[in-house]
Amino acid sequence: MLVIVIELLLSWLLLKYTLGQNLSVLNWYPYPKRLLLMLFGLALPLVYLSCLYLGISLWVQNPYKLNPDYTAANFCKSSLFVLKGVVFEELIFRGALLYILIKKLNATKAVILSAIAFGIFHWFSYGILGQPIQMLVVLVSTGTMGYLFAFAFVKTRSILLPFALHLGYNFTSMILFSNEKNVGLQLLIKTYEKDPVQPEGILPMIMVVIYYIGFPLLCFICLKLLKPMAADQ
Repeated sequence: MLVIVIELLLSWLLLKYTLGQNLSVLNWYPYPKRLLLMLFGLALPLVYLSCLYLGISLWVQNPYKLNPDYTAANFCKSSLFVLKGVVFEELIFRGALLYILIKKLNATKAVILSAIAFGIFHWFSYGILGQPIQMLVVLVSTGTMGYLFAFAFVKTRSILLPFALHLGYNFTSMILFSNEKNVGLQLLIKTYEKDPVQPEGILPMIMVVIYYIGFPLLCFICLKLLKPMAADQ
């Protein structure tokens, strides 16, 4: 939590001494329209990823089940871990720095730079430096998500929607479906350690495309359809 406080202080200093503004430019006051967008941002990855993971599990005949060793304390601890991680990353990549880049450069360049930085950041958080193939995959996959989150900031002029999308995605993937090794087994776990059915032929490629492209494409379409918002909406 101390790190987040330091982030806020540094963000305030950056805004004050580069643009003469303060943290209010991030527009994190939940006006009714922004609150609805936050709920949408949380629900979109929750619904999509739940359908995706459950569908794949049925496809390979390896259904999810409740983790018998999971407790409410585990849930709260892991959820807090995910929440802090999302707040930390959003303040860095969709906070003051992105706002300053938009003002100093333009929205397109700022979003691209933010996306690249987000992808490179995950080389370190995933511990994959020196593994070129994995680094490329992570740069493309997390960079794409970083682009979408930054695009959400531009369209809404607020950190709230990118925060909600990011939190919804990480919470669903990590907490609900135990899909990240760094938090261990969570609420739902697969019945078998190895999938009983291994898709063959073109099916694995279809699964990969759906997994990596489906949600970013859906999210991009939704953001393109979203009308730009004023700061006080």
